[in-house]
Amino acid sequence: MRITAKAGQQLLDVDIERRDGSYRVEVDGVRYEVDALKLEGAFFSILTEGRSYEVSVEAKGDTYHVRHGAAELLVTLSDPSRQAREAGEGGEGAENIVSMMPGKVVRVMIAEGDEVEEGQGLVVVEAMKMENEIAATRAGKVGTINVEPGQTVEGGAVLMVIE
Repeated sequence: MRITAKAGQQLLDVDIERRDGSYRVEVDGVRYEVDALKLEGAFFSILTEGRSYEVSVEAKGDTYHVRHGAAELLVTLSDPSRQAREAGEGGEGAENIVSMMPGKVVRVMIAEGDEVEEGQGLVVVEAMKMENEIAATRAGKVGTINVEPGQTVEGGAVLMVIE
């Protein structure tokens, strides 16, 4: 799955590939093998290049507050192909809600036919051992829901449609 990450003021191209419980992560052309383990609450243990890091990650939509020791970084993730699709829609017609990366559906927070507001949480997908709430980018009516809790999804998978 290819995404763009804004970490502080730095814009990074990130490619993530899930591999039997670990991840191959390429950041601006530099490849890393990463093991990530969720500890308690918002804490994670990350092992890469023979070094271990304990970090806390607090998610709010596509934005994350990442803390390691006294350092704190605001990270925003975006899917460039999704941005291009949304720019072409102009707020009209149906909108596909997609998963930014591979993961497992933890919770579906709405039902078909529900009216939703912009910013309202729709579905929670666990990816890279973090729970990510995917929110509506505009108000509308929930059309088809293509996923259920426990289901594994690929990056770019259409989770549901907002009409």
